[in-house]
Amino acid sequence: MTKKHSFTWRKSIVFSATFLFIALVSVSCKKKENLIGTNTIDQNDLLSSNGQDTFQLVTYTFKEDSTITKDNVVSLLGSYNDPTFGPVNAEIFSQLHIQSLSPDFGDLTTVVVDSFVLGLVYSGFYGETGDQIIEVFEIDDADGISNEDDSLYYQFSTVSSDQATDWVDPNYSTVSMNPDDITIIDGVEVPSQLRIHLDTNRAKTFMQDAALLPTSFESIEAFSDYFKGLHIRTANGVQAQGEGGAFYFSLKAASSKMTIYYTQDGEAKTYDFYINGETPHFNHVDMDISMTRVQDVIDNPDQGQQEFYAQAFNTRAAIEMPTITDIPANAILHSAVMNLSVSHQTGVEFEPAGAMTVLREDPDSPGQYIALGNAVYSSVNKRYSFDLRFHVQRILNGELENTPLILAPLFFNSSADRIIFNGPETINKVKPSLRILYTEF
Repeated sequence: MTKKHSFTWRKSIVFSATFLFIALVSVSCKKKENLIGTNTIDQNDLLSSNGQDTFQLVTYTFKEDSTITKDNVVSLLGSYNDPTFGPVNAEIFSQLHIQSLSPDFGDLTTVVVDSFVLGLVYSGFYGETGDQIIEVFEIDDADGISNEDDSLYYQFSTVSSDQATDWVDPNYSTVSMNPDDITIIDGVEVPSQLRIHLDTNRAKTFMQDAALLPTSFESIEAFSDYFKGLHIRTANGVQAQGEGGAFYFSLKAASSKMTIYYTQDGEAKTYDFYINGETPHFNHVDMDISMTRVQDVIDNPDQGQQEFYAQAFNTRAAIEMPTITDIPANAILHSAVMNLSVSHQTGVEFEPAGAMTVLREDPDSPGQYIALGNAVYSSVNKRYSFDLRFHVQRILNGELENTPLILAPLFFNSSADRIIFNGPETINKVKPSLRILYTEF
């Protein structure tokens, strides 16, 4: 049965505001609550309402300390120099498993290794496509990459690798990275992938050790002890501003694997090493904002009045609304629409994140966030818009403390997304705004 409530409406008021910006500390998102709503009042009603400019809003940028990158659906590889956020470099550490236990390559004197290729299936990119220099090393850390559920790896994590020996064939160290390229293997088109040609001597070593060290190939655990995995990175040196890109890969896709292509007694054969659900992997991501405007705003929060920032893996934005409690306690909110305009020129490679998450800190679990919902970027209006009606109403009802809103790219731990928000003193045309419509009863 549907319940109906009756109210006596007295008046409707619209509040609007512009933003100021300062700095905060980051934590991870823990859980979700009500999704951000949409405007429930016709725009004509908004225009006919009384307006007041009474809010004080304070916003700021802060640096994220720890972002988990273990076993993400998407992994990043590549480097670029963001004109605003500075240099970005993403590396991959991953285990691999053998196609079958106790492989038998037969008489190795009759084997010719034709090629040895590491294929990584693309799932997108950020920045520019083009040539990058690839290096691949064998992980030599005694413990390798832990597959235990409680073993966490962050954007700053690393494990040691034998960087004296690059597995990449020196004739193929420079690769063209472009997810739109067509990949054909044995005459068949497969999902677009980065094809890294490795030294065939490494393939021969695997084949020889399968015969000489058979116990190392008798189980997944034994093979993981024998071969700890690969460290994949780029070696592009210092890039000019605006150059390079970070590329997204689906490591657990069926075509993401390392393959020996060989011929035995005239017969073409292959043997695969898979990256799958049993092989842990993680991203190491370096982002250097030390010489940028972003760092200036973190160090001097008042400078955020011109621009403030959010970048995956690295920084988040925050907004305080200290005077929303000036709204009468007996008010019922119809909408609380926040519009955040961004600084971006159409056609520039480094675009704003396609969507962002709006969160608040969980008062019952310090260091954790509760997701309020997501906001999609409008490339037409160059802004994010979202309705905070339920959130603000709960604050007015005394159900929630008036803590800051936290803003971040939606794929915070698995993308290179970033956002440059206009501040209240921006030289751009459109400033950030908040409009609240309510009725007293």
